Amino acid sequence: MKDSIASLDAVARRLRRLLVRGALALALPLVLPVLGGAAQAGYPDKPIRMVVPYPAGGAADVVARGFGLLLADRLGQPIVIDNKPGASGNIGTLDVMRARPDGYTLLFNPSAHVINPEVLDKTPYRALEDFTPISQVAKGPLVLMASPALPVKSLAEFVRLARSQPKDISFATSVIGSASHLAEELFNRINGVDLLIVPYKGNAPALNDLMGGQVSAMFDPAVTAVPLARGGRVRALAVTGKTRLRSAPEIPTTEEAGLQGLEFYTWYGLWAPKGLPGPIAAALEAAAREIAANPKFVAAMDDKGLQAIGSSSAEFAALIATESRLYRSIAQRSNLRITSP
Repeated sequence: MKDSIASLDAVARRLRRLLVRGALALALPLVLPVLGGAAQAGYPDKPIRMVVPYPAGGAADVVARGFGLLLADRLGQPIVIDNKPGASGNIGTLDVMRARPDGYTLLFNPSAHVINPEVLDKTPYRALEDFTPISQVAKGPLVLMASPALPVKSLAEFVRLARSQPKDISFATSVIGSASHLAEELFNRINGVDLLIVPYKGNAPALNDLMGGQVSAMFDPAVTAVPLARGGRVRALAVTGKTRLRSAPEIPTTEEAGLQGLEFYTWYGLWAPKGLPGPIAAALEAAAREIAANPKFVAAMDDKGLQAIGSSSAEFAALIATESRLYRSIAQRSNLRITSP
């Protein structure tokens, strides 16, 4: 009798264990999303690293630092700017691509992020497929600058000189695959010339050689071009937008100066690694859009010849797809395919 009772007790204990395990198994799928949501609800709870894949002091770095200060205020955590230049921006870009998609590693990159896969022969990423697009932050035209040593005072004079003495004229570009580089290739195609394009490892050394007369001209964002022009260190010939810059209305557009087909823009955006959880992506998107509407940021961008944008993630993804087609078209028409650095 005792043996039978003991056996029944053992069976009962076993059934209780099975029932508990079954209940846990049923509950886990419901509990885990709640736990995940709770963890994400606390985002961010530590500093965020924002990678800029270009040297400090360049246009992308200047815009990133202004944006980063406001993002830190908005999120309540420090934003650490990490400049990781090299390989046409690919070193810093790949660092972010390989990072954990937890919202603590972000990428602040100009439109070169989308240009590179279209013009370099071996780019190990696609801007839309391998990253989470957060928001387009700002956009603006480029400024065509000439060295003070070059005997030209207008775009028309520069075009005439380029056509008559193409071997004596050269372009600087901050990096292969940048918007500046593509604008220079477009200039060559429109004018039927093949001016030498000299690549540098960032804006600073390119601008130094431009000011020193080692290279003849350069397309560059207004954020760096306008202050140099006002200081007399370069000569601003034209802007590549539809309208003049409000911060520098004295500089004509390329169309006003008589050159058709050279409307071109650079822009800046915020990305995260692929697979970023939806709640974190939404939090970052909301922060970016709020910053873009901040009067201080709008004024700061306007002063730099840029327009604050603050697009949604979906709008940014659509822009990336459209811009990819544009850059691919320019590269194909210019027969441009460059060996990756």
